[in-house]
Amino acid sequence: MKKVLLILLTVVFGLTFVGCESKGGKTAIEVQVVKSNDPQSGVSVYMFKENSWIHSTAFRTPFYADKTVVTDHAGVARFELLDGVDLNPELINPQTTFYFATFKDGTDTMTGQTAVTIKKGETKQVTIRL
Repeated sequence: MKKVLLILLTVVFGLTFVGCESKGGKTAIEVQVVKSNDPQSGVSVYMFKENSWIHSTAFRTPFYADKTVVTDHAGVARFELLDGVDLNPELINPQTTFYFATFKDGTDTMTGQTAVTIKKGETKQVTIRL
């Protein structure tokens, strides 16, 4: 009986991990920050999930950001999104909307913003103009 139970549990856990495999590659959003069409490096870009963004402007500050990435030499901040953590569960709603913002250094004053809706496995590019 113990052997049967052990085999059954092994099969269930094995199927669970196989079912969680990623379908279609990585999901990412690349945010380019430009000022007068010139890429801006070293700028912190803040990512907000839809719920925290739409419910109150009080949550639109760096403190409440879900992720932060600094732009590279090309002015691009790349956000790698995790299935089940960042993205909505596929069965309920296969797409997720994210909001991105930049702020004046050391303040809650927003200098630019954009939004994008993405599905698992996609890579999208958006631009914030300062």
